[in-house]
Amino acid sequence: MQKKLLILMMFIGLVHIFVGGTVFATDALENDQKQIQQERKAIKLELSEAEVKLVELAEKLNELNEELSTLNDAIEENEEKIIETEKKMEENSEKVKELEVEIALLQEDIDQRIELLKDRATTYQQNGIDNISYIEVILGAESFGDFISRILTISRIAQADSNFIEQTEQKQQELEDVQQVFDKIHQELDEQVISLEVLHNDLKEQREKTNQVRDDLKRNESEQKALIAQLVEEELELASQEEDIRNRIAEEVRLREMARIEMARQEAAKKAAQESQRAQTSNPSSAGSNNSSGSEPSNSSSPTTEGSWETFNATAYTAYCVGCSGVTRLGIDLRANPDAKVVAVDPNVIPLGSRVEVKGYGVFLAADTGGAIVGKKIDIFMPNRSDALAFGRRSVQVRVLD
Repeated sequence: MQKKLLILMMFIGLVHIFVGGTVFATDALENDQKQIQQERKAIKLELSEAEVKLVELAEKLNELNEELSTLNDAIEENEEKIIETEKKMEENSEKVKELEVEIALLQEDIDQRIELLKDRATTYQQNGIDNISYIEVILGAESFGDFISRILTISRIAQADSNFIEQTEQKQQELEDVQQVFDKIHQELDEQVISLEVLHNDLKEQREKTNQVRDDLKRNESEQKALIAQLVEEELELASQEEDIRNRIAEEVRLREMARIEMARQEAAKKAAQESQRAQTSNPSSAGSNNSSGSEPSNSSSPTTEGSWETFNATAYTAYCVGCSGVTRLGIDLRANPDAKVVAVDPNVIPLGSRVEVKGYGVFLAADTGGAIVGKKIDIFMPNRSDALAFGRRSVQVRVLD
C-alpha cells in the first residue's frame, strides 16, 4: 500500500509539473498573441495611411488628366493658329511676289527714265547747248518770230524735263512705299511665326512636364497598390498566426483543465486509499469477518465494482440550473468548458475523480455531486438546457473504468 501511495504521489507531482509547464507555455503564447495584435494594429494603421495616400494620388491624377486635357486643347488650338498663319503667309507670299513684280517694273521704269535723262544730257552736250545760257539762246534770235519760237521751245523743253523728273521722283517714292509695305508684311509674318513657335514649344514643354508628373504619380500609385496588397497579405498572415495561437492557447487551457481534473481525481483516490488504510489499521478484523461470513452488504450505497455494468437512474443538468454555480465539486468551470464530459455521482458509490462509462453515451469523469444524487443515481452534464430537459429521467448501464 505504501508503494502505491508513493507512486500516486509521484504521479501527482508530475501532474503539477505538467500544469505549471502548461501555465508557462500559455503565458508565452499570450505574450506572442499580444505582440501579434500590436503588429496587426501597426499594419492596419499603415494600411489606413496607405489607402488615404492612394486616394490622394488618384485625385492628383484626375487633376493632372484634366490639366493635360486643357493643354491638349490649347496645343490643338495653337496648331490651328499656326496652320492659319501659314495659310496667311502663303497668301502674303503671293502678294509679295506681286509686289516684287511691281517693284521690278517700277525699278525698270525708273532706270529707263534715268537713261533718258542721261541721253538728253548727252544730246545737250553734243549740240553745245549745255555751254550756253537761256539768255544767249534768246538773244541770238534773228527775228521776233524766231525769238518767240526760241522762247516757246525752251519753255517746252524745260517743262518736259520738269515733268519727266517729277514723274521719276513719284515712281521712286512709289517704289519706296511698296518696299516699305513689303518689309512690313514680312516682319509681321516673321513675328507671328516666331510667337506661335514659342507658344507651341512652351505648350509642348508643359505637356511633357505634366506627362512626367502623371507618369510619376502612376508609378507611385502602382507602388502604393503593391504596398497595400503586401500589407493586406501581412495582416492576413498575422491574423492566421493569431488564430493559430488562440487555438493553441485554448488547447493548452483544455490540457491544463484535463490535468487539473486528473490531479483532482488522483488526490481523491489518494484520500480514499488513506482512509481505507486508516480503517484497516484501526479495525484489522473487519475485512476478514466480512469475507468469512460470505454475506453480501445490504447497504444500497456500497461502492460499485470496477469494470462491471450496473443499472443506474440517470438525469441531466446544465451549468445554469437554479442554484448552480457552474463549478463542479472538483473545481471544473462548466460554463468555461461547455464540452466537458462530466457526471455528478454519489461519492459513496462512485469515487470522485473516477472515469465511468455510460453505455450508449460515452466516457465521463465523476467530478460533481448533488443533493438528490444518492445511491445508484447519476446526473449527466449537458451544455444545452433543451437537451437536458429532453433527456428527462431514464435507466442506464454504468461501469467504473478506473
